[in-house]
Amino acid sequence: NGRDYPPQAVELIVANFAPAKIGQRMGERDVFVCQKGGRIVGTIALGADRLRSLFVDPELQHDGIGARLVGHLEAHARKVGVSELKLSSSLTARGFYERLGYRLIQLEEHDGVSTFLMVKTLS
Repeated sequence: NGRDYPPQAVELIVANFAPAKIGQRMGERDVFVCQKGGRIVGTIALGADRLRSLFVDPELQHDGIGARLVGHLEAHARKVGVSELKLSSSLTARGFYERLGYRLIQLEEHDGVSTFLMVKTLS
């Protein structure tokens, strides 16, 4: 996302994913990973009714890993009773989520970082 955000915003985003914070969140969310060749190449999490922390190895982006992770998470969300899945999309990922059926609710600003609140009804 570095091309869409100024350096100070990237620093805030990186700080938000410090190891201690990730460890805490893993205890509060349903976390899934994608492995390829024995290494983790993608992650995604469900926190209540929100898709969280979708990341794919930059070298493997556009290979369908992100879409498969989202599909897996949506199926899991349905199983645990989530009927509407929300997410905060980066500026970079908005088109990706729109292609998967998510619709824009509003633009959000937090500490100078712009994101898009998006939603999808799960059937």
